[in-house]
Amino acid sequence: MKKINLLFLIISLNAFSQFEYGVKGGISFNSNLNINSKIESIDNSINIFESRNGQHIGVFLKLSITDFFIRPEFIYSKIKNSYDIPYVLVQTQNVVTDFDQYKIDIPVMLGYKVFGFVNIFAGPRFEFIKNVSYDNIDVDDLKNQYRLGLQYGLGLKFGKFEIDLRAERGFSENEINFMKNQADIKNQYITSQGRLYLLGVSYYL
Repeated sequence: MKKINLLFLIISLNAFSQFEYGVKGGISFNSNLNINSKIESIDNSINIFESRNGQHIGVFLKLSITDFFIRPEFIYSKIKNSYDIPYVLVQTQNVVTDFDQYKIDIPVMLGYKVFGFVNIFAGPRFEFIKNVSYDNIDVDDLKNQYRLGLQYGLGLKFGKFEIDLRAERGFSENEINFMKNQADIKNQYITSQGRLYLLGVSYYL
């Protein structure tokens, strides 16, 4: 049975005409994105503004067959989140509006080489939020969470280097909810779909 499984693995790998791997890094950003968020404390929805900026670094594996490819990645990211909330309806001093997020992303991109050095791709993104901190205080309600998202984009490959621009989003609700464990005077936290643009550079080893 072990021999059969090994043979199947060898045949599967040989089916791919090209096997590549490397490292990548880049920046993540959005600015003053207008989102509609449900507010638990007032049982209503309002528009708030979201800005998220950060950096990411990681490794990737690329398996190609003809013009199609699959590219799983393992990425570590740090994101600074900032939210501007109208004070008219919500007492903003009680909401964690600025916090740092440390997370691990595992995107699995399915792509197609359109022509020459240009490729397009899309696929699921598995996210694990490792830690979230506000003013050096851990926000327990936002950490150790698993989420599923989507990424899609365009890549340009020049020799061993590749530049790609991606958009990503999650499937969480845009909400402001009460915290289970209050942090200082803060008793409410924000979750969102996590829309981001990512500009990355890959190097093939």
